[in-house]
Amino acid sequence: MHNLDQKISQVLCRLGEQADKERSGQATIPESEMMLAITSDTGVYFNIMLKAINAKRILEVGTSTGYSTLWFVDAIKYNNSDHAKPIITIDENPAKINRARKNFEEAGVDSLIDVRRGTAIDVLKEMQASYDDTPFDFVFIDADKENAINYFDLVFPMVRTGGIIAADNILHPENLVAEMSKYSRYVKGRPDAESVTVPIGMGEEITIKLRP
Repeated sequence: MHNLDQKISQVLCRLGEQADKERSGQATIPESEMMLAITSDTGVYFNIMLKAINAKRILEVGTSTGYSTLWFVDAIKYNNSDHAKPIITIDENPAKINRARKNFEEAGVDSLIDVRRGTAIDVLKEMQASYDDTPFDFVFIDADKENAINYFDLVFPMVRTGGIIAADNILHPENLVAEMSKYSRYVKGRPDAESVTVPIGMGEEITIKLRP
């Protein structure tokens, strides 16, 4: 991670090791406390993508402990966003939000991240109602899978043309595949977007908005 901000890299290394232990079964903790994080290669993939598209405003649906958020904020710093808080991230679990905030503070990036607590559907509806025509360059959907299509429909009007919406867990784990396959078919069937499944990590659906 030599190309990442040093403080961000240190926190990512610590969190990545914990996530690997959870996935391998070496760490046995209650499911409600699990990170359920993206894999490190997925983090690198998104970090490169966000730098390539010069993303300066990001929305994340599902914060967990902030592992993916840190990959995003490193790209935001590289891209020199002029937004006051260029990343908005949503979660309803107060314990995980507290852990995420501590991780953001440790990485020195808490001032760049707007953490919004609440049910994602409600928060997104509020955001849509007060939308000020400042679009997002990138949206990451990684919350409850049964609402993934609803999240897509709510965020789509707030994404710039040429912006990207990504969703996690398209291919793994097996118990989520049926629900996420519905999401994949839905976004691939839209005439105003183009989408591809990328077999990295747990499988990512990458969708570009072609027109308003």
